[in-house]
Amino acid sequence: MKHTMWNSPLALLLLLPVIVELPCRAQEKKFAGAGVVELSGSVSFASLTPVSNGETGDATSIFSFGPQIAYFLTDGIAIGFNPGITLIPGISIVTPSEGENTTVTQLFIFPGGNILLPSGSTALFAEVPLGYTSISSGDNKASGFSWGVKAGVKIVPEGQVLVSIFGEYLVVTLNPEDSTSERNGFNYVLFGVSIGGFF
Repeated sequence: MKHTMWNSPLALLLLLPVIVELPCRAQEKKFAGAGVVELSGSVSFASLTPVSNGETGDATSIFSFGPQIAYFLTDGIAIGFNPGITLIPGISIVTPSEGENTTVTQLFIFPGGNILLPSGSTALFAEVPLGYTSISSGDNKASGFSWGVKAGVKIVPEGQVLVSIFGEYLVVTLNPEDSTSERNGFNYVLFGVSIGGFF
């Protein structure tokens, strides 16, 4: 039987440092570093009860879902995608008098910059969401280009868990189909917290 160096105990001994190091390297992911993927998002449920002239109306449930994924092209610089959907039964944003269900769909891409602080577990970040918003209520639809600015701080409390605290200003255009009027829509400011991870 032919015996070579590569099936001998000596070969295993020589390769041991490499075998041990490879899994460690695979698990090492620098926060906000090149090649890192971030996953986060939000799921929310709210109950809205209108009050008019002292009379309380029927409660309406609002469901929102918005995942987010980002890929770091290089240290600190990422590109991401953020779809979202909101369901509002019984209320029409497009035609309030009709009182039909409303579905809000948003699709955003965003470039983002992250500045890693000396601690290595905290980063300041800013993103510029650019995308499309569509609202439909029954047969009525409105849509348009949306853009904004989002900024805040990302914290790694432990392992690969990521917590983001942020503020966002968003300009949403919602022009009805075949509309020739000036811009319709709304501008809004929000503050939020999201939990996710990176790998």
